[in-house]
Amino acid sequence: MFGPIAPFELRYQLRNPVFWVVSILFFLLTFGAMTIPQIQIGGGGNVHGNSPAAIARIHLVLSLFFMFVTTAFVANVIVRDDDSGFGQMVRTTRVSKFDYLLARFLGAFAAAAIAFLVVPVAIWIGSLMPWIDPETLGPNRIGDYVYAYFALALPNLFITAAIFFAVATITRSMVYSYVGVVVFLVAYVVVRTVLATKPELRELGAFVEPFGSAAFGNATRYWTATESNNRLPEFAGALLANRGIWLTVGLAALGLAYARFSFAERGVSP
Repeated sequence: MFGPIAPFELRYQLRNPVFWVVSILFFLLTFGAMTIPQIQIGGGGNVHGNSPAAIARIHLVLSLFFMFVTTAFVANVIVRDDDSGFGQMVRTTRVSKFDYLLARFLGAFAAAAIAFLVVPVAIWIGSLMPWIDPETLGPNRIGDYVYAYFALALPNLFITAAIFFAVATITRSMVYSYVGVVVFLVAYVVVRTVLATKPELRELGAFVEPFGSAAFGNATRYWTATESNNRLPEFAGALLANRGIWLTVGLAALGLAYARFSFAERGVSP
């Protein structure tokens, strides 16, 4: 049953107006950052707006704020079924806990990943607009977008989706899920502030900062504008370790959600 359930959840999310509102919003935000000089996310100075480093930074920054979106998708899976009564109906069938819980998560996470694709698309389209000063742009290289999306943004989406899916599974509440997001964001800002004011903690920060921005920042800290315009840091060392550590945290959160979720609490044996 795992196979049919994940596509079912994905189709549901793709039909949800939230999916389209979020996609349009993040497209416009990214497009504005590329085409309006007053909006700066990744470029600025002598660094091209579509340079490898700028593309990576845009993905890193927006994946942080996108955790509100991933929470809306994945937390809705459990809460929606409990509120509608559909969950109780499913639990009377032969669907296993693994199929029900993890396949639904996978479908919702896939919807979030698809929605975030508007970010690289908006960067690419924005860089082609005729009113942009060509001196502020460089060549579009597909590898830069692939690196930023798959090595930086997609792991971040998975990490936040898994953590807040676990929160929603345990609490069965969208309110508590969003409270968890706010607490997580505040804690993140505090940690980033401490790391920024204490240079001796930079190496440690590369491992403990969950979104990979500290590791990426350390790797590119002393790059010239020419280097930022033409290369990306090697996906190795602290950056690779950071991704591995926090993907493990995400998997652990899914494991916790699976362990804490029980059909029996709804009156049906697992």
